[in-house]
Amino acid sequence: MPRKFAQGLTAFGLAVAIIFGFTGNAAAAPADRSGDAVVLKGSEIARLLGADPARLVGFSFRNGRWSQIPVQVDERHTVDVRSLYPPENRTYVGDSSPDFNLEVYADPKTRSGADEDATFDANDELTFMGGDTGSRVPAGVGAPAPVVPGSGTAVRVSDPVGGGNAWVYLFRSINRKFDPSAGKDYVDYDFKLTGLTGGQTLLNDYGYFSQFNPEDSTVKTDDYELHSYDRWMEDELKIRAGNANGTDILDREVAQAGRGSCGRSEYTFSGRWGQDSTSGNDNSTDNEGTYVAVIDGPVRAIRSYMGANSGPYVQREHIYYRDHEQNTIFLRVHQMADLYTWTDFAPSAIGMTYRDAKNTAGVTVDGNPDSIAPTTSADISNGAYSWQQISGPQGTATTVMGSDTDLTDPNFGNYYLDDSTPSGPLEVQCGGDGQSIGASGFGIFGEGDTGITPNTDPRSAGFKTLTTRRTRYFGPPADGVAKAENYTARVSSPLTATSSPSPMKHGMGSARAYILTRGVTAHRGRAIRLRVKVRNSGNFRIRKAKACVFGKGLTGRPCTRVNDLGIGNERTVTLKTRVGRFAKGRKLKLSVSVTGSAGDWGFAGVGGYFLIPLRG
Repeated sequence: MPRKFAQGLTAFGLAVAIIFGFTGNAAAAPADRSGDAVVLKGSEIARLLGADPARLVGFSFRNGRWSQIPVQVDERHTVDVRSLYPPENRTYVGDSSPDFNLEVYADPKTRSGADEDATFDANDELTFMGGDTGSRVPAGVGAPAPVVPGSGTAVRVSDPVGGGNAWVYLFRSINRKFDPSAGKDYVDYDFKLTGLTGGQTLLNDYGYFSQFNPEDSTVKTDDYELHSYDRWMEDELKIRAGNANGTDILDREVAQAGRGSCGRSEYTFSGRWGQDSTSGNDNSTDNEGTYVAVIDGPVRAIRSYMGANSGPYVQREHIYYRDHEQNTIFLRVHQMADLYTWTDFAPSAIGMTYRDAKNTAGVTVDGNPDSIAPTTSADISNGAYSWQQISGPQGTATTVMGSDTDLTDPNFGNYYLDDSTPSGPLEVQCGGDGQSIGASGFGIFGEGDTGITPNTDPRSAGFKTLTTRRTRYFGPPADGVAKAENYTARVSSPLTATSSPSPMKHGMGSARAYILTRGVTAHRGRAIRLRVKVRNSGNFRIRKAKACVFGKGLTGRPCTRVNDLGIGNERTVTLKTRVGRFAKGRKLKLSVSVTGSAGDWGFAGVGGYFLIPLRG
């Protein structure tokens, strides 16, 4: 290195390159909504359109520094709904003529297929959790690196229930060194079809027509665990939130047309005609079923499927988050009579307490019938929500239920039956253990005076729409009425988000260091004191750092700590070492290095040399 350049380093310092890593921490979301998700369409964050989803990263700003947070991109596209089934042997799906178009989650593992636009486009979704938000970045703070300059997007998250704002910042990363998951995995979804062998796949070997498809699929988070054994079939629920004891309290998750018949239930929807508790269905084969999406991401998991006998486009979609599940049924079928969805608990739930919005004092789940005040259409139709809750040492499951519909006079109501020996004409049990233990949910009893739910099949003229929504939160035993009411408010008024460009300084965070050589002379065989000046020239406060001097002719490599150095600040430290007796030359050539952590990032760097006269 030319001497002139080495002297220039003495004047201006030694730039130190940064090496990046991740360190996360938690921050409170607006009010108490850390468990709620923020879902943004690509059209809402236009600055990031066209990005590689694998390079979309999120950060929050907490305690004066950046922290990477997990974000998840789920691609969506519009398909001809018929393409979700193979072309052969179609029954209710129909022939090959065009059907209606539907926007669904894209999944290359299913017949939905990969998104035709592999970039982040307008109908794709980007999701992060309210608990990962932070404060607004102060003016002058630089962007985290390495991100693409000019890509910064500030997302302001607002809580319409408890008030308050928080922020998340989204960027395109320069390379794939940053994992969008930030090393986190809030939901573990293990989808497993046990009937497939060898190289068989869900896409090519699923039983789409009049077959059941056995599964051993689980969803696990820190707060709960669910198990499914076919499309519409669930048989395990364990709550692990707080001090819940984790007992399995689920007998079955029910979807049923009419309370007095098993001709249409989750069993027939799943092609399990001979496995329900009634006779007469065993020889029926009129059903088709398909998976739309099976997605396991760091922020949420998605399980979406179709097929309910003569309603091949009836769709159920489960979206699993860390502390709750969103369970949505999109009804698309010819006119029907009563339709219900409820949860039938296992005998292990006996002793728990059932409550709902009309019965806040609660009743004990004990297998003996109770008389409770009914929930009506006014409580749960057209965007209104009500709640049901079961709680005990096993934990608390709070279900917030509602619907979106354009039916002119829907007749909704809650469902509750606690009877270990159900025998009434409207108490038919289609499967499970044959008991009805704290069974709770809701249904539609037909429209107006006709007792019939109108046609909701988009293939027919004048069809109506009906979507039922059940959001279930999994909490500790202590959750009660106040928590249920809070959950209902949260579902009714989700977190809102607005995005805007966020111009920031970009560049590598760095420290500059140099040896103060003026007046210093080295003597062979003697100790030497070296003064090193370290300056924080980056955009992050240096939390921990170490400055070291090294070079031929020294008998050791002296180092010292340089901690808690603010942005733009500098500090001079002294290091002591010894010059070797046989050091060569007229000048001692020394280099300086600084390593450590600044903000959430580690950094390390080595620069040029500094010249000191050598005597003796």
